[in-house]
Amino acid sequence: MRLTTSTLALLAAVPALAQDAPGGAPGDAPVSAVTLFEAGLAELTRDTGAASAVTLRVPLRDVDDVLKSLLLRGEGVTGGTITLDGPDPVADAFASLPFPPAAATDLGLLLRSVPGLRVRIADAAWPEGREGTLMGATEDCTAEGGCETTLTVLHDDGAIRRHVLAAGLDLTILDGEVTEALARGLAALRGAASGQVREVTVAIAGAPTDGALSYVVAAPAWKTAYRALTEAEGAVDLQAWAVVENATGEDWEDVALTLSSGSPRTLEADLYGRSWRLREAVEPAAPAMVEPVPAARAFDMTADLAAGAAMEAAPAPVAAPVAAQATAEEGAVDSRFSLAAPVDLAAGEMVSLPFLSESLDATHLSVWRSLGYPRTGNPDLVLEVTNALPVRLPAGIMTVSDATGGYVGDADFPLVAPGETRAVPYGTDREARVEERRTSTETLLSVRASGGVVRVSSEAIQETTYVVSAPGEAREVAIDHPLQEGWTTAVPAGPQGAERTDADGSRWLRLTVQAGAEDATVVVRDAYPMEQVIALGELDDSAILAWSGEAATDADRAYLDEAARLMQARSAAADALARAEGEAETLTRDQERVRRLLSTVQNPSAAYDRYLAQLLGLEDRIAEATAATQTARAAAAAAGDALTRHLEG
Repeated sequence: MRLTTSTLALLAAVPALAQDAPGGAPGDAPVSAVTLFEAGLAELTRDTGAASAVTLRVPLRDVDDVLKSLLLRGEGVTGGTITLDGPDPVADAFASLPFPPAAATDLGLLLRSVPGLRVRIADAAWPEGREGTLMGATEDCTAEGGCETTLTVLHDDGAIRRHVLAAGLDLTILDGEVTEALARGLAALRGAASGQVREVTVAIAGAPTDGALSYVVAAPAWKTAYRALTEAEGAVDLQAWAVVENATGEDWEDVALTLSSGSPRTLEADLYGRSWRLREAVEPAAPAMVEPVPAARAFDMTADLAAGAAMEAAPAPVAAPVAAQATAEEGAVDSRFSLAAPVDLAAGEMVSLPFLSESLDATHLSVWRSLGYPRTGNPDLVLEVTNALPVRLPAGIMTVSDATGGYVGDADFPLVAPGETRAVPYGTDREARVEERRTSTETLLSVRASGGVVRVSSEAIQETTYVVSAPGEAREVAIDHPLQEGWTTAVPAGPQGAERTDADGSRWLRLTVQAGAEDATVVVRDAYPMEQVIALGELDDSAILAWSGEAATDADRAYLDEAARLMQARSAAADALARAEGEAETLTRDQERVRRLLSTVQNPSAAYDRYLAQLLGLEDRIAEATAATQTARAAAAAAGDALTRHLEG
């Protein structure tokens, strides 16, 4: 099955491309321009000139990209179509043929598969041949002689003869439909023999005079390797080299090369694979059938334009102007560097070539960056580079050399936006040493009380001490102290420093320390305010009195002292109530005991009189205890109310 679709899509890497020149003669459409992306893509541009069609040999893995985004443009180009075999061309080709794919390459199987063929058989006895109708073909195999195919033919003279397919026998198929089918099947097998490659035909509509074809392919990401020649002060000569690999499968000759530091979003789409849809059955009892969808009509842009659809062709590609090494251009999603000289690069080869050479503002520093815990070590040698160029500098490896060209160290160079300053560590300063110590304390600031709560304000203190020594010679060391959200940072004595913010949003206080014959010490104090709110009702009187001793004002102290006194009174009233209730419970138990004893003795008797007297006495005492309990309960309630009123006041 052939697939046909519209253009305006990108195309995958192709090892070869042929085009039809005017008049039908084949011509070349070599790669004229390549844009490489750090995201692992390559955009190739080919000049198609006045060609009306081109044929691409596309790796199977890239066919989806062909259908997704092949782009035609140029003077006189009004549209086009893309045509290629379907995902299973052999099965599609043989679906309508009267024999299986294997029969196209096996004569015996072909003859066994299609009985009734009109044939002509010629041999040494009948060199002019005899025509007839094939009745059948059989294959006989023996261990000694192998396999042979015998044909049974009804000849036009009425005789039925057997013929063994062997050397000296010529067989001609006289059935035109079968021979045409055989030719189509062989063509499909020939195409399938290419394996992972598909031929894609692009027909260019209109009257092109200066056409171009561009597409994007998966490609190895190009890499940046910087050379930094440091000067004595204030600048660095920075040269950027690009490591490029040609993995497109064809040579590049006089190619205009552009390097992009962007990472555009790329998506995959399964456009080449077949998509079957389930259809609802008419009868409920019938199972849902999967039917092949009808083949889509060829989208012929020329015909659509003739019907009234309007399309404006993109302008012909124009080579960007170039400067000494490369022209730099900043875009919305990337920075592009167009090399001045064309590039020759054979398929599968790599090249490293400079694309930028500039002198940039730079500061040489010895930097100690705190990691937030005590440690001792050497500061980093850092190059702080300011990008004064109008384009982003891509990330890459950087080799740093001194003013004489001597190797100093390597650095991981980050992406640097225009106007941005980034620190690039490239070595260790062995001439300086930093000891970082840290202590943590908590300071009580104030105790305030009102509304039934005590508010305790305190401050968490972290003090970091940096001791910088440089016994060899006087040195200036920059200390980056981390700034934490919500904390207040101060330097009690010495340089106050300046705040800095990294690209990732982290904030630092940079202090510059001079060290030489004597060690230099700087202390940084970080404070974090804290407040604790404690409900007084959850404390006992001793805890309240303890907070009273820390109270901020006389009013707060008086409030807490009164709360403690009222809490003591409430506790005393509660104790008195408990004693009264205990006394009443004891008397009630004694009453029950005497009543049981009274019921066990005879009346009248001395024992009965004695128990009766005890019972009457207990009843009087219970009445007194009940009254005392009620009084204690009222006192306890009054003490609790007084405390509540004070706390809420």
